[in-house]
Amino acid sequence: MKTAQTPADYADNSSARKADMVDKHVGSRIRERRRELHISQQEISSILGVSYQQLQKYENGNNRISAGRLFLLAHILKVEVGYFYQGLPPSEELFKDKMNDLDFVMPEIESLPATSLRQALTDLVHAIRDSETKDPAD
Repeated sequence: MKTAQTPADYADNSSARKADMVDKHVGSRIRERRRELHISQQEISSILGVSYQQLQKYENGNNRISAGRLFLLAHILKVEVGYFYQGLPPSEELFKDKMNDLDFVMPEIESLPATSLRQALTDLVHAIRDSETKDPAD
């Protein structure tokens, strides 16, 4: 049996473009369930409309699987979509130090028309961020 992976293992390579440890985990869960049901890669790939080589890439975590295909796979393998994510650490641990609230707020502010309100919001967000990083003894 494989050893459990740590949150740091999952956070490595968290690029939006290439497969990461979450994709590898999802792929291994697909393979595990397929084997439990004694279904061949050929059978599943035929239903999905992909080659068996593509299914192998999904199972190995080399390629990401789309939400629609994952939904269909859940139906084929008679599980809920969440089954594929079981065993992952909580997202707070998984993406710790990778994202913060500013990653979500700043693009929204920057999408506003260039006005004094936009500048005021930007200044406010920066002031809050700076106040949280200062030493309380200051």
